[in-house]
Amino acid sequence: MSLVSNQDVVVKEEKPEVTLAQILNVPDFVENYLDIDTRLRLRKTCFNIRKIINEKLLNIDCLTYKFEGRFTEISTNGDFKVSYEIIEGGLRVKYWDKEKVINTDDEEDQAEIIQRHFMSIFGHEKLRIDTLRIEDRSGSRSRIGKRTLRRTLNELFNKLKIRNLEYYTVVIDSFLVVLLRTIDPEHLKFLQIDMHTLLENKEMFYGDLYDLEEWKRLKSLNFDGMLKFSEIISDFTHFENAYLVIYGSQWYDRYNLSDLPLHTFVMELKDKLLQNPNLKQHQLKIRMHREDSDIEDIKASLQQYNTDNAPFPCWISIPYPDSDKKLEMLVDKEFISNNLIIWFKGPCYVKGEWEEDSSDEEDKDDSNDEEE
Repeated sequence: MSLVSNQDVVVKEEKPEVTLAQILNVPDFVENYLDIDTRLRLRKTCFNIRKIINEKLLNIDCLTYKFEGRFTEISTNGDFKVSYEIIEGGLRVKYWDKEKVINTDDEEDQAEIIQRHFMSIFGHEKLRIDTLRIEDRSGSRSRIGKRTLRRTLNELFNKLKIRNLEYYTVVIDSFLVVLLRTIDPEHLKFLQIDMHTLLENKEMFYGDLYDLEEWKRLKSLNFDGMLKFSEIISDFTHFENAYLVIYGSQWYDRYNLSDLPLHTFVMELKDKLLQNPNLKQHQLKIRMHREDSDIEDIKASLQQYNTDNAPFPCWISIPYPDSDKKLEMLVDKEFISNNLIIWFKGPCYVKGEWEEDSSDEEDKDDSNDEEE
């Protein structure tokens, strides 16, 4: 009798162990399935995991950095928000509804802790940010948020790949220059500056700003603040798109924008824009006192281009030198505020392409045509 059964023998195969590193190396897994917080946590596990995470592309649609006095916050428009607040006895770190207090009263230690967190984001070699929004609400008060970010930027090995930069500040200083120097000019296309006051070294600051390659290669600018007429002519006419809201200030008479007569400024601005063949549009809103005679002088000088003899305000066409291209121009006043509007449309103008396309102005013109 046989002692061997004919029954099938089932051999259980051992499944190979799948490691975290293998999962992270699955194509597009990190990019598609891991948020910023998860990436930051994984980077802390070990060297190999950190190396894998650092090699993956990190795309951020909008990154907002805001600081005011002893409070600092960094967030995205979705899955990430961390705040830091200096309190009595230490540094409070809050992630959404979770928080912890790090017991240190030393401001340098507090700054180092925040900076380490920032470096894990801004120091990412393959970081891509569509819009970086910085809100400085601190004024002249304690500004650990600005100081920490400045240190972080100064320690970066690679230029930041940022497409749009929005900078809102109470007091503008050299920090904007430091920030722009860390951004790859190949990527930066749009800059928005919204400021309320200037420091006393404003001439030096603006000189440094205008010399930057990042400034010279900018395509689009949105500016709200104080400028001299002469500055606009020399350093704000190379953009494809520009939207400027400018005003003077009784506290800064020495830096008042009207360093040129209004008529002279408008005529020189027109001539300078005629040297920009890539111009799409240049809009200027001037908030300052002016005499009615200033506007009449401008209209009189532009009348030669009003071939249809239309009543002002109206669009006029100014020929480019040695070209059949035209520079469209409108001089108008806002109905309620009475601010002066000077609007140029260049040969590359595309309706609706620029966010600051003042459709309200066109709607007003259209309604006037219908009434006539």
